[in-house]
Amino acid sequence: MDIKNNLQFLPKSMVGSDIMQMRVTDTAHDRGIPEQEVPESTALNFSELFNRALMKVNDQQVDAERLTQKMITDPSSVEMHTVTIAAEKARMAITFTKTIADLAIKTYRDLINLR
Repeated sequence: MDIKNNLQFLPKSMVGSDIMQMRVTDTAHDRGIPEQEVPESTALNFSELFNRALMKVNDQQVDAERLTQKMITDPSSVEMHTVTIAAEKARMAITFTKTIADLAIKTYRDLINLR
């Protein structure tokens, strides 16, 4: 018995790289919702979204640093609470980013060790 041939559940025409088109086989599951096309660039969209999020975190850090330097060089040009708020936003963004990265690495290691 060839296990490899028995594991092919779907025809190759339904599976394209990591994107698989789902279809309704029972009309009770349809609920009148039309099928949506899955874009081929789903992975690219996630990558772009992730990069934009990291750029926003970086921009917040740069903005906080700029305001801090401005407060030191010209204290009358910027309010103290503005600097404090910008620094706290940057700190929170970096903390959340680090937490998400740590969880992603932990999840990856857990998946690798499932063997």
